[in-house]
Amino acid sequence: MRVDHVDPADMTDGQRAVYDRYATGPRAAPDNPFLLVDPDGRLQGPPAVWVLSPVFGQALQQIGAAVRFGSRLPTRACEMAILLAGHHHDSAFELYAHERAGAAAGLTEADLAALADDRDPAGLSEVEACVLRTTRSVLARGTLDDGEFRDAAAVLGEAGLFELVTILGYYTMVAWQLAVFDVQPPAA
Repeated sequence: MRVDHVDPADMTDGQRAVYDRYATGPRAAPDNPFLLVDPDGRLQGPPAVWVLSPVFGQALQQIGAAVRFGSRLPTRACEMAILLAGHHHDSAFELYAHERAGAAAGLTEADLAALADDRDPAGLSEVEACVLRTTRSVLARGTLDDGEFRDAAAVLGEAGLFELVTILGYYTMVAWQLAVFDVQPPAA
């Protein structure tokens, strides 16, 4: 990382509040596919830099919780969209984390390989196919044309489409933060 890890023992109250969101609760559960606190108690992934600014860090963790745990879209479809964004931005940590989360949501090794090659996995539902089509358009052009919008809204609903675009925007922002601060996945 381009900045030093903030030692939990040296954190301000605001930093500790950000830290505690990742050290406790669903993000720290033993069945979580990836952890954001390493065995030495240091933050890893996006929170490792979010803790630098507790006001922004708290806001980002709230959005992250909504994106990960609150979408009406099927988890497997969300993970496919996140993985496409991770590949699009060549974000090593996003891919590390969401290959694991995708596998936990039912993606097979063959599915993960297809997404890495920008191919559709086999046996997609109508919603999953729509999510992938829409994700590719948004990542390529930053928008949808009128027909793509109508088609996506017809399958996902307007609220589901809003959530998908929000997920893509969130993970694009995270990919940029990870790249700028050179936050890498843990060593295997």
